[in-house]
Amino acid sequence: MARLARSEVFDPDEVAIGQFYNRSTRRCFLMGEDPISGKNFDHRKVWIEEFLREFASSMGVVLLGFAILFSHFHLILRSQPDVVAVWDDEEMARRWLMLCPQRRGPDGSPMTPTQPGINSIAGCPIRRAEIRKRQSSFSWWMRFLCQRV
Repeated sequence: MARLARSEVFDPDEVAIGQFYNRSTRRCFLMGEDPISGKNFDHRKVWIEEFLREFASSMGVVLLGFAILFSHFHLILRSQPDVVAVWDDEEMARRWLMLCPQRRGPDGSPMTPTQPGINSIAGCPIRRAEIRKRQSSFSWWMRFLCQRV
């Protein structure tokens, strides 16, 4: 039997706590020393921890705990749609643009969002509602993390 999509299990408008995991594909090592290639991938743990901090500061999801193992990782997350609902439109847009930046600095880090960029989200009711739901979504949290790793 196929597993249900996260959007079918968790109501995006209610506070929820969930345990999530993701595995690497093709027996690839997420971190540690790969006995086949002899390469060491410990630097990836630092990357993942930095991404987790970044998402915790920008999204309406709280990271309660995590474990990073050689081929997969586990996260315990708590959604906070009630907190995201309290953010004003500009704050919500600024946080989103830090996750999905329109501009990046020379080192690849997101640049501070511009006022026109913030207004493009804050001024559009349809886009604003969509992004507000995404900011407390477990699926979007995992999507951002897995895309970067």
